Amino acid sequence: MTTNASTIHGRTRLIEAALNLSYHRRSFSSLGIREITREAKLSAPAFYRHFEDLADLGTAVILEVEKAVLDAFTEVRISTAKEADLDIRPMLVKRFFDWAAENPKPVVVGASEAFGALERMRDGLKKTIRAISEDICSDNRIAALLPGLPQEEMIEVLEVLAQNVLFMAVEYVEKPDQRQAIYDKALRIVAVIFAGAHATHAMKLEQDQESTQAP
Repeated sequence: MTTNASTIHGRTRLIEAALNLSYHRRSFSSLGIREITREAKLSAPAFYRHFEDLADLGTAVILEVEKAVLDAFTEVRISTAKEADLDIRPMLVKRFFDWAAENPKPVVVGASEAFGALERMRDGLKKTIRAISEDICSDNRIAALLPGLPQEEMIEVLEVLAQNVLFMAVEYVEKPDQRQAIYDKALRIVAVIFAGAHATHAMKLEQDQESTQAP
C-alpha cells in the first residue's frame, strides 16, 4: 500500500532528479522520463503516478519556486510591517538573491526554460512572475512609490522588474565574487524602472489634462 508520505517523497525525488540533470548537463525540456527515474532511483512507471508528462513535472518545479519566493517575501513584509515609510524594495531583492544562492538549481533551470521548448513550463513561469508581482503590489509601501498608477499598470511594471531580477539572480548564483556589484546593479535597475513608470504616468496625466482644456 502506498502511503501519502511515500507519495510525497517519490514526487520530491523526481523533481530533484530532473533539476540535477538539467542543472549540470542540459536543458530541462530535453530530458527523458527514463533517465529522470533512473536518477531518482525509481521505476519508470513510478513517474506517471506523480506526473502526466515532462511538462507537468516542469510546471511542478515552477510552482515550488513560486511558493518559496512568496513565503520569503511574506517574511520580509511581516518583519517590517510596523515601518510604514520603509522602502522595502532593497530588502525584497536581497531576500530573493539570498534564496537563489541557497537554491541555485530551480533558479538557473527556471530562467533557462523561460524561452525553452516546453510551452506549459514557459506559461507557468509567466504565471508565477504575475503572482509574485501581484503579491508585491499588495504592499501599500510599494504602491506609494507609484502614486496614481492604476493597479494593472503597477503589476506590469513589477513583472518587468521580476523578469530582470530573475536573470540577474542567475549571475548572482554563478558569480559569488561579484554578488555585491550584482545586487547594487539590481537596485539601480529597480530605481530606474520605477522612476520611468512614474514619469510616464505623470506625462500621460498632463497630456490628458491639456487635451480636455483644448478648445
